Amino acid sequence: MNIQFRNARTACRTLGLTAGLILSACQPAQPEATAAPPAATEAPAPADTEEAMVETEEPMPTAVKIGVLNPTTGGLAFFGELSNQGIQLYFDNNRIESVDVELVYADTAGDPQQALDQARRLVEQEEVDFLMGLVNSAVVVPLAQFADEAQVPLLTVIAGAQAPLGPNSSPYVFRSAMANGQQDRPLGWYTASELGLTQGATAAWDFLVGEERAGSFAEMFTDTGGTILTEQKPPLGTTDYGPYLSQIDPSAIEVVYAFFAGPGAISFLQQMGEFGLSPDIQVVASGYFTAGVLGAMGGSAEGLVQAAQYTTVLDTPENKTFLELYEAQIGGEPSVYVEEGYLGAEVAARAIESLGGDLSDIQAFLDALAGLDFDGPSGPIRFDKNGQSVRNVYITRVVVGEDGTVQHEVIDVIEDVTLDWTPE
Repeated sequence: MNIQFRNARTACRTLGLTAGLILSACQPAQPEATAAPPAATEAPAPADTEEAMVETEEPMPTAVKIGVLNPTTGGLAFFGELSNQGIQLYFDNNRIESVDVELVYADTAGDPQQALDQARRLVEQEEVDFLMGLVNSAVVVPLAQFADEAQVPLLTVIAGAQAPLGPNSSPYVFRSAMANGQQDRPLGWYTASELGLTQGATAAWDFLVGEERAGSFAEMFTDTGGTILTEQKPPLGTTDYGPYLSQIDPSAIEVVYAFFAGPGAISFLQQMGEFGLSPDIQVVASGYFTAGVLGAMGGSAEGLVQAAQYTTVLDTPENKTFLELYEAQIGGEPSVYVEEGYLGAEVAARAIESLGGDLSDIQAFLDALAGLDFDGPSGPIRFDKNGQSVRNVYITRVVVGEDGTVQHEVIDVIEDVTLDWTPE
């Protein structure tokens, strides 16, 4: 796959991503000098010369312009920058023959109104062919409505709100990421059925994502014979979890489902230990206790079980390529947010490639997205009839190696997981 850039731009400077490709202009080779023909020999006809010149000219590349919407300021900037990093990493290292791709980045600041304003600017002024990105669910809902009304394709790469990709979804909206609950339903079943833990509690930030994720876990957990004894909903941004952890009775509760990310995840696990709840109570989570969180926690995270859409320990050619690119150009271990941006970029690129870069027919582009079925860094991906990705869920456990390194270990794989997944 070959993607060639036209004025490629980098929105990941703060994360140290080396962006852009140096393109060399190809010139036709000059003909070698030949001896002058005898006087009696006629010179080649001008038409023949023109025909030869035409045959050596390379076709102009097809132009494709992509609007990338992610927060690069505000409280969600950390996640938006990582998503942008993954998108840029893919396009910097893959090319589509005879296609000239330009990425135009815009900052949503995690705010719905700013996201709408930027989307309109990208469509009406920048004249992008389609939109992609989005980190938070509060933004994806109005953006999906905008895409439907403007008849502009939108590819969501992280934000997981269920509504835009449900039964009443717009044909213009696709999501390469998993939806809220798509990992959590299998985790609820696995916790009760396979781990044999049936007395539980949930702890998740009190906003749409936390509600949908914890609710999906609880639904499948109880359907499989479990009981939720308490539901704790600290406000988004909480740093002191004491009032909520005090409601968890270690004599009655065997397992706590947790949905937190970044520094919030670190604080929650640390304070569980301080309250004497771990390691006696098993913690299960939905894949956002990332490498950075585990590194900060060290051995105290040992035993944590997650339902992940991606883990760096996957032993596949696609994941190996992704990890090697990241290590060579950025360094360290990528988070799931980088991988999801990278995967979203590959989805877009494969659809573009299938049409030879000609996106003049919007329906053809939508059909190309709908028909994708390939293996990315996180394994197989395809789309259901509503435009929601169908992917594997990896059940992982945190282990500590002999050298003290903390990492995930895959203990089970649940394949082909849909938004309404149920066990067979």
